[in-house]
Amino acid sequence: MKTRIRYHRKLRHWTQANLARQVGTTAATVSRLETADMNVSMDWLEKFADVFGVPVAALLDETRAATTVPCVGFIDGTGTLSADDNDDREDVTLETMARNPVALRIRETFGTYQAGDIVIADRISADDLPRALGRDCLVGIKGSASGFGRFVSSGHGTYLLIPPEPGTDARHLPLPEWVAPVVMLIRHL
Repeated sequence: MKTRIRYHRKLRHWTQANLARQVGTTAATVSRLETADMNVSMDWLEKFADVFGVPVAALLDETRAATTVPCVGFIDGTGTLSADDNDDREDVTLETMARNPVALRIRETFGTYQAGDIVIADRISADDLPRALGRDCLVGIKGSASGFGRFVSSGHGTYLLIPPEPGTDARHLPLPEWVAPVVMLIRHL
């Protein structure tokens, strides 16, 4: 069965050796799994899905056709189109890259976000908080108002939520019920 393991590896700019270390195998095995030279079991798919932080279905080749846009090359700062390196020039797949996606609409421009942006975040449990530290997140607090901003640890089991707008006061938070780190920004031009 053909999979999208290579696509997800290249998306993260990882080598086969980097991915192999994270999955607990060899680069040769990763290569065989990427090229369908080896049967891909559900166990393998689950290991790769965990490392990539995507649902298993995102690794199956059938999901690709409806959401793929051909990539014609790369643009540098001078505006020059370079289409000479076909190995790195994979098609662009429009997907959320989240196991439990939630979306936010930006109402007004603040920080790096512009009015009209759509932010896709991956809602994770409080048990998985280290994945969210230092990232822009939507944070859910039981019995309190949720918020959005840079999620950081303030030590001793408490957290800070630093709003994206400079000069705005950080919020001290108890242990959140859930956190959703931003994984994708959609900006219509």
